[in-house]
Amino acid sequence: MIQKAHSSGIKKLSYIRVIVVLVFACFAFSCTTNIRNHGYIPSKSELDSLIIGKDNKQSVSKKIGLPATAGWEGSYFYYVRSTLNSPNLISDQLIERTVVLISFDERSLLKNIETFSVDNATIVRLDYRVTETGLDNKNIIQQIIRSISGPSASSLGL
Repeated sequence: MIQKAHSSGIKKLSYIRVIVVLVFACFAFSCTTNIRNHGYIPSKSELDSLIIGKDNKQSVSKKIGLPATAGWEGSYFYYVRSTLNSPNLISDQLIERTVVLISFDERSLLKNIETFSVDNATIVRLDYRVTETGLDNKNIIQQIIRSISGPSASSLGL
């Protein structure tokens, strides 16, 4: 009988150890982060291969790939990449969002190449080639940048 009581105490101690190890492992894994990239933007060398005034929509899409979004009547190509940090117990956090805007003139020839980033919810122009009249469709870029991450609790008034 003493032998039985001793062996059941050892079993209980073994169960407690397994539970403690599992709780510690769950806690350790919940603290890890997962960096995710969504979308595609062409590299600097790919953008440098484009010739303003010479390349058309077909040659641009052949050289750097199809865009994520095309603007009004195809006069703009938008390439968007977002980098998100996804901690296991917290909702996704935006680390970086970059938008490459390629615009075409009325003859479908390449007119301008611009690169934008988001810094504290404001648009920052990182690079541009030729801008004749400035940014004429800033509102569209703001909508793309804000809409990709989806609605937040604060934007829904919660």
